[in-house]
Amino acid sequence: MGSLRLPECRQVFSLAVLVAALASSEAPAIDIGRARDPVVTTGTSLPAFIGTDPSRIVAFRWESGWVQIPVQVDERDVFDFGTIYGGDPAGFTLLTYADTSTFTGVDRDPLFDADDELVFMAKDAGVQSSAGSRPQGTTDGTGLELTLTNPLNAEVAYVYLFESDGSLDPGAGVSYTTYDFNLLSGDYKTTYNTSTGPNPENSSVTTAAYSMHFSDRWIRDETAVFLGGATGVDVLDRHKSLFAPGNCTRSENTFSAGEGAFIINRSGPVRSIRGYVGANSGPTTYRLHRFYAEREDILTVLRVHEISGIMDFFDYSPDASGMNYRNSLDTEGVVIDGSPDVVPQGELEWEMVTGPQGTLAMTHFVETDITTLSPTSYYLDDSTPSVNQCTGDAFAYGSSGPWINQTIPNTDPYLGVHYRLETLRVIAYAGPNRDAIFAVACAAEAASPVVFEAAPYDPVTGSAEHATPDAAQILDLSSWPNPASAALNVRLTTARPGVLSVEIFDVAGRRVMRLAKGSFSAGAHDLSYDVSSLPVGVFFLRARGPAGVGQTQRIVIVR
Repeated sequence: MGSLRLPECRQVFSLAVLVAALASSEAPAIDIGRARDPVVTTGTSLPAFIGTDPSRIVAFRWESGWVQIPVQVDERDVFDFGTIYGGDPAGFTLLTYADTSTFTGVDRDPLFDADDELVFMAKDAGVQSSAGSRPQGTTDGTGLELTLTNPLNAEVAYVYLFESDGSLDPGAGVSYTTYDFNLLSGDYKTTYNTSTGPNPENSSVTTAAYSMHFSDRWIRDETAVFLGGATGVDVLDRHKSLFAPGNCTRSENTFSAGEGAFIINRSGPVRSIRGYVGANSGPTTYRLHRFYAEREDILTVLRVHEISGIMDFFDYSPDASGMNYRNSLDTEGVVIDGSPDVVPQGELEWEMVTGPQGTLAMTHFVETDITTLSPTSYYLDDSTPSVNQCTGDAFAYGSSGPWINQTIPNTDPYLGVHYRLETLRVIAYAGPNRDAIFAVACAAEAASPVVFEAAPYDPVTGSAEHATPDAAQILDLSSWPNPASAALNVRLTTARPGVLSVEIFDVAGRRVMRLAKGSFSAGAHDLSYDVSSLPVGVFFLRARGPAGVGQTQRIVIVR
């Protein structure tokens, strides 16, 4: 697969420059270039805190003194889908979030356990502590030093966890997100109809950077951006789900009108979470939204009988007129104006809309064991479309997103032999008029989360013995020779088995070569590839694992 040539005025950017493009105007105590990104881990990686009351786990950074930062524990357990629906156990379970406001219910272990998630923001980290005492309100002998590393630029920062004596709020008086779940019928447990919808809502998520609105379980119908002088208008008509353009048999409307339930509705200091199940003949299909201050992660897990295909796209509103649409196949982009444009189709690494209204930069991941799957994309900008819009308004302003336009085999475990298909959309919200370099940087960050290693910390001596890194988050990648001319050798080491991909991207973020994609066992794998078809220049070699865990390496092709 050949690469597209960039205009001569476009310079080759180092990965460090790409990452620097993501710097937020809200400067942290120490900036490792990951202002939008959370650090998410589980009790498995923090064994010293297993058995601790979650409400007593607190976090600090060092900044010429201890500064408390917000940390959040989201309890998880294995729940039966029948329970989630408010009925008897159905015999099929899911590891997911506990929530007493829904039928999902409580974690059977009320203390911090191996599968509970702990999350804080990378931007809240600081320098290594030189303290002579522990923070006021914490318990002696409970310190843990987390050394955070940005794998894209090797920058390091530190966060410290302690157990409090009960006098400290884990949220540190901060609320990065506000989620108001407002079911119009009243209390969820007593009024929600899990057997049939609709179940109208007037729910909203608000941060300093963006806001959005939900009018039913699957119906997201507003999004606005506030950063950097953005106009703050609602640019979204609908987040849509269809089998194919104009095929209205199934949609976010029919999903909401059928059986379904909520897993979790949580408004937290670090992140808010909205999770729900049920999509017509896929009663165990589910979606999780995780909302952060300037980022949103949308995980969709398909569990349904064989279907003809699926679309997952954003249809923008007339107020998005004038914004520019770009993606990894077309970095120059087109203007959203209701007049048809030709946009290349193919599997998307990223896409973005940007203009005076603000910016949404979206990175897409697909995790599947369907080896024949070949996703493509969809784009329609037409104020008088000939294709039925099925839901929302009658217009198609910049309608765009991933599209699997081929038969998808059974993904429902209830029906016997089944496949796995999960998608993750990571949205970075930013101010007006960003260029493709910003989207490339966001994609690199989404593919390479911040990693950490943890060690016991003694605040009196300031010492910490660093042990094994968080193996669940680390994927090691090395290549040689670099520069390369014809043969490129790659060593891929993974801490756990799973579906992995190895790909090469140009400096504009376009994938120019897929080297491997498939199931890999845990351990080291030595691979060799012919890269003689690539032109001379700078490229990025990327290895990616489950849910976007990955590593990126700069390579140079010479002759």
